[in-house]
Amino acid sequence: MMDDILVECNGELLPETMAGRLEPLCREAHDIQQYLSAPYSGEINVLLDRLSTLNVYMARSGEMLAEAVFLQEEAINRAFEENKDRIDCMAATVANKYLTSCCRHENRLVKWLDRINATCKHQSDNLRTQISFAKEQFILENRVK
Repeated sequence: MMDDILVECNGELLPETMAGRLEPLCREAHDIQQYLSAPYSGEINVLLDRLSTLNVYMARSGEMLAEAVFLQEEAINRAFEENKDRIDCMAATVANKYLTSCCRHENRLVKWLDRINATCKHQSDNLRTQISFAKEQFILENRVK
């Protein structure tokens, strides 16, 4: 891993072999994160459109998370193979910490995608509440007339 050519991926330097597989996931996660962080109006059509988009992002982020976990496991195996002699001399807890630090980019992506997926779920729940409120408000307004 020391001899790998480093390339920039999402503001961090990664070994070229990893960047080719991590970069597209990082880029897509960044795009989804931007959407999740963007403000939106309470207009009913906006809420419905956003709910539909969040459903797609929830499914996609789950798939991306599975791919990121796969890459994380590959990185752990690769780090172990490359550092086997060094790791054999370490206590188990130190060895685990060492392997975790060797795979920090994959670990970050896994955590990020997990949070993105959870945020999609929470925002969807919130939108359903807002839509129900708007529906009840509409019914009450039409009842008065």
